[in-house]
Amino acid sequence: MPICFFDTCALKHRYIGSPQGPRISRLIGRRSNRCHIADLTVLEMPCALGGHCRDKKLGVSAYDLMDHRFLADIAHQRLLVRQTSKLNVLRARNLLRLGGVIRRRNMGSGDALIASCGLDLAHDLKERISFYTADWTLYTTLRDINAFTAAMTLHYILPPKAGIPATT
Repeated sequence: MPICFFDTCALKHRYIGSPQGPRISRLIGRRSNRCHIADLTVLEMPCALGGHCRDKKLGVSAYDLMDHRFLADIAHQRLLVRQTSKLNVLRARNLLRLGGVIRRRNMGSGDALIASCGLDLAHDLKERISFYTADWTLYTTLRDINAFTAAMTLHYILPPKAGIPATT
């Protein structure tokens, strides 16, 4: 049974009607897939949807519809919410040190925590998972770290940068 883990920036495309939305919807809609998110995504999603509504000048009713669809996916267990742990926080701190300081990439703490949560899921299940993101910095950072590429197949869901594969 394939296991998918979604970063917030990839998952939001299911709800905002972007060209990437059908791909994410197919993954979540496949009964053979088990789809996971970090508990942080439950908090980040209103921010992501709100940003989309501001950019597109959409009102609260459009926001409420998108948010309701997201919460329904959780309620109907199409998305399984994984609780972050102290170990996830420590791994995220190490990822921020490596990616943000040593490699000079502009990484966010939420991105690091979600990636760490995905890695933890793969370790707990002792199974390779597919990690989906729309964050190029996160994708390229994880792509260069053996601990992540050994446990996860990385998928960048937006059109790939020139000459760089969108799956690692």
